[in-house]
Amino acid sequence: MTESNPYHAYAEGSVLSDQPLRLVVTLHQGAMDATRQALQCLEARDIWGRGKAINKGIAILSELLSSLDEEKGAEIAQNLKRLYLYMQRRLIEAHSRQAAPPLLEVEKLIGTLHEGWCEAAEGSARELADTSSTASSSVNRPEEARPYADYASGDVEAPASPVFSF
Repeated sequence: MTESNPYHAYAEGSVLSDQPLRLVVTLHQGAMDATRQALQCLEARDIWGRGKAINKGIAILSELLSSLDEEKGAEIAQNLKRLYLYMQRRLIEAHSRQAAPPLLEVEKLIGTLHEGWCEAAEGSARELADTSSTASSSVNRPEEARPYADYASGDVEAPASPVFSF
């Protein structure tokens, strides 16, 4: 018998239906939160809690790594890949050496990336709002003006896992 948790169902539904940029913002926020939690646990000498927070941060960075599209992203994707891998190494180092400086560095790096992705998501949302207001005024557009018409009308097979790329 499986337990039904409405919070998890809501969270999963909101994440799976969200825009890719919003997902990236959410992942960066989660990585920042995990890093801050690791700092708090380090100060409190909570080894188990610190390990749990470090593992969460590494897992989030792994998800961000797996979402990179190196073909479309080219140099940006390569730079992000190097940065995410570097941050993972710094988290491991912070945990093994019980040191705050690597955690502070990772928190600052993630914070900078988070700000950039927030701006990108806000710009995308504004662009989408502008596009939808323009689209609603021209309802009888020809099929070639709707690039995603085939996608929206055809049978769509659900992906095996909720992975996105940008």
